Amino acid sequence: MKILLLTPRIPYPLRDGGAIAMNQMLEGLLDAGASVTLLAMNTARHWVEPETLPSVYNRLQQMETVYINNSINPFSAFLNLFTDKSYNISRFINKDFAQQLRKMLQAQEYDLILFESIYTSPYLWIAREHSNALCACRVHNIEHQIWQHLCDNEQSFLKKKYLRLLTSRLKNYEIDILKKFDLLLPISVKEVPFLEELKAGSIWHVPFGVDATPLQTDIDQDPNTCYHIGSMDWAPNVEGIEWFLNEVWDHIKASFPEVTFYVAGKNMPARILSKRSPQTEVVGEVDDFIAFSLSKNILIVPLRSGAGIRVKILEAMALGKPIVATSMAMEGIPAQHDKDVLIANTPDEFKQALIRCFQDTGFAQQLGSNARDFVLLNFDKQQVYSALYEQLQKHQRVE
Repeated sequence: MKILLLTPRIPYPLRDGGAIAMNQMLEGLLDAGASVTLLAMNTARHWVEPETLPSVYNRLQQMETVYINNSINPFSAFLNLFTDKSYNISRFINKDFAQQLRKMLQAQEYDLILFESIYTSPYLWIAREHSNALCACRVHNIEHQIWQHLCDNEQSFLKKKYLRLLTSRLKNYEIDILKKFDLLLPISVKEVPFLEELKAGSIWHVPFGVDATPLQTDIDQDPNTCYHIGSMDWAPNVEGIEWFLNEVWDHIKASFPEVTFYVAGKNMPARILSKRSPQTEVVGEVDDFIAFSLSKNILIVPLRSGAGIRVKILEAMALGKPIVATSMAMEGIPAQHDKDVLIANTPDEFKQALIRCFQDTGFAQQLGSNARDFVLLNFDKQQVYSALYEQLQKHQRVE
């Protein structure tokens, strides 16, 4: 089966959930036996030298990249106010990328064109014009819901008004474009009811899969630590960490002076960097998520807005980490509170959960062990992509 994969960035290095999820789809389809061609935007925000890519990219039938300057431009954002277009989407529209896609579709026939997220969807019309392939969209999140949560939590009147406009335009675009695909592949089962209401094409839940590779044993864990890791250019992560630092951490660090909280992630904003203290380590981007996580104890995920599934939570569960997270962070992951994870939504609930883990190390260890058992039972990588490829082969169009 010949598959053309379109991505809004090169899915490497594997330092954030989006890159990890896209790279896993690529690897999963290759391992299942598909012939995969990749057309990727190489963006200003996530620029990658193609020469640095790992060996798995050598297994691709073909790979093409197109530079796109998708940086947020205040002047462009201002001009966009006088249109009815979504600024979120317009940043990914590029004539060179469109031209490259046409060229590839004219040179090769594909059975499936897989669009990673709605940020590649502006090119759906080109696919329809030049190919008879099945067109599928992998739904990482319901994007406008993320912006709606941010809007709801915003205190500034002017910023709230602007976010409301962005959200409205993004919602209109998202609802319209998703209806135009033959197949929708949501990562989180939580998104399925929304997609069903659209009365769009076929909907298959394809979760993120974890690797069942045994845990490393040569990395020492510091029990007096908790940590958060995530892209800090994603507004919900910044919002959540600020809330945790302001509402929870001051109490915990006063009660447990030996404990340190580590905040890791790329593009750390100044307002988080300013929170550094002897018990708050802001480490920025880390090269090896697994090694970093294994050296720490409790994963903290205080998301208060967002959508989709948290890839880093699933990976941490596979590493046997005890996790304290909000209900929103755990959406799409049907783990049991007080058995597989601890769910906390208020400052007091977070405080009590962390105190319990630090005071009862046996409970924390069992929580992590249960988390690993749960994720390997429900999110095994090989099973996820073998099943997907089998379904795709049955579903492909017959001319």
